[in-house]
Amino acid sequence: MRNILPRITAILAVVLGAAAGLYPEGAAAQDKPTLGADDYDQWESPGQASLSPDGLWLAVTVRRVDETSELRVHRTDSDSVVIAAEGSRSEFGADGNWLVYAIGVSPDDRERLSERGDPIRNGAGLLNLRTGEQDEIEAVQSFSFSDDGRYLALRRYGPEESESAGADVLVRDLGGGGPISFGNVSGFAWQEDGNLLAMTVDAGERVGNGVRLYDPESGRIRSLDTDEATYRELSWREDAPDLAVLKTYEDEAHEDTAHVALAWRDLDSDTPRTLVLDPREPSELPGGTRIVEHRIPSWSDDGSTIFLGLQERIPVETAAEDEEMEGEDGEEGEGENGAEPDDEEESPGVEVWHSLDVDPIPQQRVRESRLRQEHDLGAWDLADGGFLLLGGDHADQAEIADGGRHVLARDETPYDVDAMFRQQFHDLYAVDARTGSRELVRERVTIDMGSSPGGRYAVWFEGADYWTHDLTTGETRNVTEGLAGTFVDLDRTPTREQMGPFGIAGWLEDDAALLVNDRFDVWEVSPDGSGGRRLTAGAEDEVRHRVLRLDREADAFAPSEALYYSTYGEWTKKAGFSRARRGDTPEPLIWADASFAGGLLKAEDADVYAFRRERFDDSPDYFVTGPDLDEARQVTRTNPFQEDYAWGRTQLIDYENEWGRPLQGALVYPADHDPDRTYPMIVFHYEMLSQGLHRYVVPDPTRYYNVQIWSQEGYFVFMPDIVYRDRRPGQSNVETLRPAVAAAVETGMIDADRVGLIGHSWGGYQTTFFVTQDDLFAAAVAGAPLTNLMSMYLSFYWNSGGTDARIFEISQGRMQVPWWEDWDSYFNNSPLHHIQNLNTPLLIEFGTEDGAVEFNQGVEFYNAARRAGKHMVMLVYEGENHGLAREPNQRDYQSRILQWFAHYLKGEPAPAWITTGVPYLEQKDGLKKKKVS
Repeated sequence: MRNILPRITAILAVVLGAAAGLYPEGAAAQDKPTLGADDYDQWESPGQASLSPDGLWLAVTVRRVDETSELRVHRTDSDSVVIAAEGSRSEFGADGNWLVYAIGVSPDDRERLSERGDPIRNGAGLLNLRTGEQDEIEAVQSFSFSDDGRYLALRRYGPEESESAGADVLVRDLGGGGPISFGNVSGFAWQEDGNLLAMTVDAGERVGNGVRLYDPESGRIRSLDTDEATYRELSWREDAPDLAVLKTYEDEAHEDTAHVALAWRDLDSDTPRTLVLDPREPSELPGGTRIVEHRIPSWSDDGSTIFLGLQERIPVETAAEDEEMEGEDGEEGEGENGAEPDDEEESPGVEVWHSLDVDPIPQQRVRESRLRQEHDLGAWDLADGGFLLLGGDHADQAEIADGGRHVLARDETPYDVDAMFRQQFHDLYAVDARTGSRELVRERVTIDMGSSPGGRYAVWFEGADYWTHDLTTGETRNVTEGLAGTFVDLDRTPTREQMGPFGIAGWLEDDAALLVNDRFDVWEVSPDGSGGRRLTAGAEDEVRHRVLRLDREADAFAPSEALYYSTYGEWTKKAGFSRARRGDTPEPLIWADASFAGGLLKAEDADVYAFRRERFDDSPDYFVTGPDLDEARQVTRTNPFQEDYAWGRTQLIDYENEWGRPLQGALVYPADHDPDRTYPMIVFHYEMLSQGLHRYVVPDPTRYYNVQIWSQEGYFVFMPDIVYRDRRPGQSNVETLRPAVAAAVETGMIDADRVGLIGHSWGGYQTTFFVTQDDLFAAAVAGAPLTNLMSMYLSFYWNSGGTDARIFEISQGRMQVPWWEDWDSYFNNSPLHHIQNLNTPLLIEFGTEDGAVEFNQGVEFYNAARRAGKHMVMLVYEGENHGLAREPNQRDYQSRILQWFAHYLKGEPAPAWITTGVPYLEQKDGLKKKKVS
């Protein structure tokens, strides 16, 4: 191990309430340069941070626009930081002494390796947090600490082009002992509450395959089972030395792979018990079934039962009779004209699509792997070896509850036909895992919340209330009826047959109470239906409260613990945190004009907390503090070079739409803002966007709708909230967007004649529709827009295979019925049907393989614009889906957006692709020249 001195960086102390880069009344911002394209690459984005158990260290991976990255490990009580180039996936050991992390390959090295055809392999780094010593281990694909953090297992890469899934595993004793290596390991798992390491071995020719158990404390290695088979899906019982695994066996009569289930009890003793469930031996397993590999064996809490997935076997198809003539001597005859016969006749490339298909063939194709993995659930009784099939025909998405005493099973089949175009419902059953008897809990459920942590209750949302079913007593209750809260989210797509809730916030221990959200508050509700109370007081000031889960491993809150809440002002956009014990009024701890994305982090063994704070003009950074969240100390400083450049700021704009709904929008200032002049403005819209007022935006040209770059290019950028009325999606947008833009222009800072509109997908639809209704905008850009609601209704969402009709009837389209039942609404809200009114220069972007909005939506509008003599340009990116994935295409589209608006909003000269178009051969030859250069 080599000793590397930690790289120490001086971090300026920053007062929590200060925000970098604010320019009062726009003064002096223009004295600094704005960003150019060459400046973008250095910009940083911090990922999710983690705290060491003792709270003395904070680790975070920072990625840059140029695709390089580094792991930064900060001391939380000093300015010390250790930096690991290309580090990621960091994990602290439970004892707080060590940090392990992956070491990736830099973009330049990846390119060189790819050009040579060499494999790209990560390494691992190990940092001793007490001494600062670091070690790097080459070619490591995964790693894991033991439960107490003393031991570390690292799995290397297997040989190239090997049929075996095995690779070397190195186990290091971080307490000072020597390492030990194991070969041909295909999988490994540490005991959850102990230091036993289970490994499956997969060697060439299956020689020596089996399950091994290593005890690093004693150095003992045991072979639990060995066979010429494949072992998979290791599963430890929680807080117990009990292990289960699946083992394959050969069966030439079937195409699929069958398994034996193996289990060991008391592996920490010298006389563990071995249990075997072998389908080849007489048992209660249903005949003609197999134990599947895609459901990991799971233990009941008391260890008496293991739950397994079962499927019907697939027999090998009988070979068709050889149709070729054989001679008298038994040799094969010749084909027609003496030619040798084909060994295998080519099969036709046909799919049969039928109007009675409940799930359309494209959807079945996309879901092929899931369909092949559908299975029943069974319970293996380890005491008597019995096996019980659970749920029967009602076992879709089966969930084990009540510590393994019950199973919740869901049957969708009664509603499958209606769900072809409407909402999917299911019937909910409770199954006794000991007897297999099942009870119908509720019919026609759509929003199913599963079971409580203690397993006593099943929970679902129905109508406007939460319901519970007591699995012990069989009683069903409406538990929020009569409470003053409104638990249904009325702003969520309002045409759904079942309104959606604001969600469950958690449970108290022992299933004592259910915590649920309404629009602004958190309620404590008794699951037995005896009542509830409001824990917060957010509705009075329209401040949203949401419970924070600080212990990621806990499945419930202790009744005595103080609850921390995230808070957010509906109209102020302020945010922060508050705290209270149940029954007390929450005390605000932080309340600021900033965003605190990611909530709160807490060290496992110390009262050290961390949060991330950002503003549009203040790069995201992490702060550490105590339980009162006061005197927070900044431990990271991302993008310190921002102070060298001009930077914009944000402002809220209030307005009412044309039917009187109060709304807001976020207005971003130009980076070079001068209060003595007016500026062009780009309006970017989708649905609700004002909540992003304080979001920091990295200037990344591969994110082509980049608000920061537009600000740096000298535009105001406005992001208004859009709301809707049923069967008027496009018209609602127009009725909301017009007063929103007017309110922004009324500030006096924006040139009303130089305003552009842009959006993607649904925002692209709204853009395309608006410019066929109104000439408010000087130019518009629409990415992947819906243009003809009628033809789009009859298409597929190819990425999922589902029909677009469901999106229009019960989701974002808000149309409620098919177009032949309301022709006028579909016609009135389709951009294509108003092409004659298009007077705004319009740029459209599409990928030819768009799996969300059919490429032909662009083709229809393109041809309509040509026929109507309208000015429209369509950018077509070959092979791209709904969002552009290839970096050259991302950068190209981003550049063309800037050119389009620069011409129409700033008056800059237009390239030929805007004014006259570019002939195909010229485009093709130009691409060839680019490739050569």
